[in-house]
This record gives sequence, C-alpha cells and structure tokens, in this order.
Amino acid sequence: MTFEALLQKGIAAAKRGDRATARRLLSRAVRRRPDSEVAWLWLSEVLDTPQGKAFCLEKVLALDPENRLARKGLVALGRASTGKVLVARPPSSTGPVPVPSPRFWERPHFWRGVVAALSVVALSLILLFAFVAFNVHRTQEEALAALPPTPTPWPRGTLRPTFTPTPTNTPTPTFTPTPTDTPTPTPTFTPTPTETPTRTPRPRRRRPPTATPTPRPTLPPRRLDPRLTALHVRVEPAFMREGQAYWRLVEARWADERESAGKHSIFVEVLDRNGARAVGQWVVVRWSDGSLVLPVGDPPPPDWPVNFPMYNTLGSYSVQIGGAPSDRIVGLGLGTADAPDFTIHTSFYLTFQLVYR
Repeated sequence: MTFEALLQKGIAAAKRGDRATARRLLSRAVRRRPDSEVAWLWLSEVLDTPQGKAFCLEKVLALDPENRLARKGLVALGRASTGKVLVARPPSSTGPVPVPSPRFWERPHFWRGVVAALSVVALSLILLFAFVAFNVHRTQEEALAALPPTPTPWPRGTLRPTFTPTPTNTPTPTFTPTPTDTPTPTPTFTPTPTETPTRTPRPRRRRPPTATPTPRPTLPPRRLDPRLTALHVRVEPAFMREGQAYWRLVEARWADERESAGKHSIFVEVLDRNGARAVGQWVVVRWSDGSLVLPVGDPPPPDWPVNFPMYNTLGSYSVQIGGAPSDRIVGLGLGTADAPDFTIHTSFYLTFQLVYR
C-alpha cells in the first residue's frame, strides 16, 4: 500500500472514531515518509498518551518551526513550544537509562565472601590451638625422658636367704613277674560298606527382580499470553542435565496501554519448589549494553517482589533467574504490535518457579 493510501485511510479512520485502526495506518505512513507534517499531525490526534502526542508535535516543529497547530498542541499539553520535551526514544537513538547498581553490602557475593573469610579464620585458629597443644605435650615427654634414673635402696639388716636341700625318697625295688604267652583270637573279615551315590539337586536360577521405573517429575504447565507472538517476544528454554534443578518460566502476561494504567515496568515473581516466594533470589535483567541484578523482596499484595521500569521499545530487554540454569524471555519493551517503535506505556508480568527435570 502506498504512502498516499495509508494517509487517506488513516485520516478517514480517525474521522469516524476508529482510533486503533488510525494509529496502525498512520504509524505505517510516518515510517514510509518521516518528513510528512500532515501524517505526524494526524498521528498525534489518535495517540492516547501525552508523551506520544508531544513526540509527534515535536516532529512537526522540527519540519516546520512556524506550524501553528503543532505549537497550540504543545501549549495545550502544558509544554513550552521552544522547550525540550522529555520523550523516551527508540533504542537506535538512545541507550537504556542506567539504573544504579546495588550497594556492595546488598550484593549476594559480598556476604558469601564474608562467610568464607570467617570460615578460614576459624579453621586457622583451630589448627593453631592443635599445634600449640601438641608441642606442649611433646615438651613434657622430652623433659621426663631427660631426668636421670633414681636408685632404689636395699633395706638394711636383712639377711639374704640360704638354700637348704630337701631329702628325696629312694624307691624300694619290687618283684615283677615274667609275662606268659596269651593266645590271640583270629580276626573275622567284615566287608566295608560301599557308599551309595546320591543325586545332588542342581540349583535353580533365580530371575533378577524387575526394576520399577522411577516416575519422572511432572513439570508445571507454562501459561503464555497469546499476544506475545505478535510482539515478537519469545522464550528460550534452559539447558540442564537429567534430574537437575532449573528455573522454569510458568507464566508470562502482557498488559496493553489501557490495562497498564500508566505503568511501564517488568514485574517478576519467583517461587521455590513448594510454590512459596523465594525471597532473596536474584533476577537478572539485560539490555544491549548493560545488565542489572535485582533481589526478590517480600512486599505485601498487590505489589510484586521485583519491579523493573522500562524506558525502551520492544526488543530491548531480557529476563532470567540467577544461581541455576534458567529459562530466558527476550524481546521485552514498550510499545504495541501496531506501534512497536513508540514508547507507549505497557507492562509485562512474569512468574518463574524452581523445578526438577
């Protein structure tokens, strides 16, 4: 469809009150002809957010600084016509707004280092005490061995015993009669019984017991908003070994401009194996030239434990859980399927859970 056709159909849709169709057609028209003042003016009329309207009117003033309609529109929005309008730009022109990194004592690695240092100190003290005790015991043994032996005195006035032989009895010789021949009976032959061979039963082979297969754990279902496909948002599954724990994305929901009600964040919930909130677990948010690690808090409902504000358009952010293999959802950002290059306030709601494959 040509630029003129897109512009005419978009203006017609705006006049009859079909704002969604008008936004889609006029967004395509300004991408075809970024220098068209008419297309930018009509697009500012059908956008719902003040940021989007101001962005379009600034485009018109950049093309024609004397355009009265654009100046009146900016004044109506409460912005000076010559002042700077703070509107989030697409990622091609401006990078993501830097988010301050957590202080050093809020980082998980800091406390792990403290625990490791204390463990090393405790182990060193134990080894030192053992070494000192061993040396003390050894010194005592060497001191005792170096003492000279003490002679044992004999008791005075004690006579040594004398040996008195005891007389032995002399045996008297007795008369021994002469032995006579005694007839010996002839032995009778008795046959030796022979052994009867007995059949030895052969041992039966027992079949090994059949191993009962261990049932594989059932993974929780993954509930994805069907609108994520049109936004080009996808899920990259985690890679892990059989039986290894990993973080599974169990739910991903998108909220459009009306549903977000002015919010523009990525909200994340993290559950442990039993379905309870994993307080303190790390959530890693990445973009083109940076990343941020956020700990899971424990706020009361309806607040979410992790709230990361977005300032760039679709395709800018990805989210995963740290500390173990994790699914990753990529392509997040502001905007809609009809206007992916505009910072329309939208939100994402994600839920991860620890499971075993």
